[in-house]
Amino acid sequence: MSKYLSQLLILFCGVTAIAIANHAAANSSKLDLSSYDADVAALLLEYQGQDSYSRPIVPSVLVYKDTEQASTYVDFKRGLILVETRTKAQLKEAVVQVLLTQIDPTVIDAQTAEDFGLISKKKKPFFWGQVLDREGKAIEFEWRASRYADYLVNRSKRVNSRFQVAIHMVKEHTQIAGNKYINYARSASRKHGVSTDLIMAIIETESSFNPLARSRSNALGLMQIKANTAGRDYFSLLQGYKHTPSSAYLYDPAKNIEVGTGYLKILSSRYLAGIKHPKKREYAVISSYNGGAGNLWKSLDPRGNRTKALARINKMTVSEFYWFLTNRHNRQETRNYLKKVSSRQKKYL
Repeated sequence: MSKYLSQLLILFCGVTAIAIANHAAANSSKLDLSSYDADVAALLLEYQGQDSYSRPIVPSVLVYKDTEQASTYVDFKRGLILVETRTKAQLKEAVVQVLLTQIDPTVIDAQTAEDFGLISKKKKPFFWGQVLDREGKAIEFEWRASRYADYLVNRSKRVNSRFQVAIHMVKEHTQIAGNKYINYARSASRKHGVSTDLIMAIIETESSFNPLARSRSNALGLMQIKANTAGRDYFSLLQGYKHTPSSAYLYDPAKNIEVGTGYLKILSSRYLAGIKHPKKREYAVISSYNGGAGNLWKSLDPRGNRTKALARINKMTVSEFYWFLTNRHNRQETRNYLKKVSSRQKKYL
């Protein structure tokens, strides 16, 4: 194939992908959610904002299934599990499945919805403690899951010709989810000299502790690692060889936290070297984890001159620098990101 034809094919594929994405967006804007409860409608609205591969663009939302027969969504941020099926029998089966599911990123590909619902006798279900039955008991065995499913199905709603159950997680669901990963964070903290509270706050902000999170830009896992940027930097600069980690690698919570924490170290010791005050450097690391170091320099100097930007940072007080980042950074998303991460760090001290 000639170079011209290759370029033409690439262009055609790009245009096609954009057209599909625009079509999905157009359909989502027409979606009638007036029959749904407010929290369920919010979840479905976020899920509808998807790309051409039908992946949610909100990393806190995980889709188990999305077929004509059954749909199961989990919103880790809101603490909501939504199950919809065509029949009540299917609804009970789907509820039991999600209550007992084992999410093992080392075995299950996140995009293979049919693989979810596997039951393992070796460990507790993924949502153990995050969802309690009507007696306030954690659900570990099939008999309890089945009994609770009967209770939920009997109170299910019929919406748009489908039976629906909304399962609410306990108020402390984020803390319970975080407890699964705290030891990984502590281990990475000791290895790379990055505080555990910072690691945990970034995980909560990035994915709301969804281990199979996948963004539109293909950032993966708990810390939303991009394999071809942060992933490559980690292996090249810390492990000493060139390598791009696979999706399966980054869906493993322990490996994801190790890579993400290593990248925080790279930001601090390499890309942001020269910021003298440790707290200002931490704020810069948080901002750059979201928006990149280049945008930090551009926010401080019109031409993005690193030397001039560093001089400005080092002249500021800690509070002045925080104010600057949350009010004058060139990306609104990064301004809000720093606020979220820094406020959540207190939870993990």
